[in-house]
Amino acid sequence: MIRTSLTAALLALLVAAPLVAPVSALAASGQQETSSTKERKETEKELRKQHKQFNREIQYRRVVGPRVLPIGPFSISVFVKGQPVEARIRVAIEAMTEQAKTTLDAQKWAVNGIVYPLAVKLFENGRPNREQIELFKMEAQTQLSERYPDMIEGVYIESLI
Repeated sequence: MIRTSLTAALLALLVAAPLVAPVSALAASGQQETSSTKERKETEKELRKQHKQFNREIQYRRVVGPRVLPIGPFSISVFVKGQPVEARIRVAIEAMTEQAKTTLDAQKWAVNGIVYPLAVKLFENGRPNREQIELFKMEAQTQLSERYPDMIEGVYIESLI
């Protein structure tokens, strides 16, 4: 009986010893881990801010009305100065009337044939800025208005990623 309780006590010490040592070592190195954790969290927070700012600059969204014909999304992959540039763009074309929208929808492939090359041209120098985006919209509206007179009210970029 004494032998069993002595064995149980030694076994309890052996089991508890590894648990106590790491806890005390962790408590001693707690300041180091806390400072490194704080540094990591600060860098992650800074990266999130940078990503949020980048996405705010790149994404260009516009909500449009019911006479809108959605075009795309187009996935564009080009090489600019040896570096790959990948983007997705959705364009919205607002028609003058519901009948004009129906006509444009029936000829959606022709509309895509006008808009897609302009979208690729938009990314030929890398990520576009606001001026390039506005030029894209004006050029798309001009070409679509030439092809479909009195049908196009506006061309908008629904999303640009």
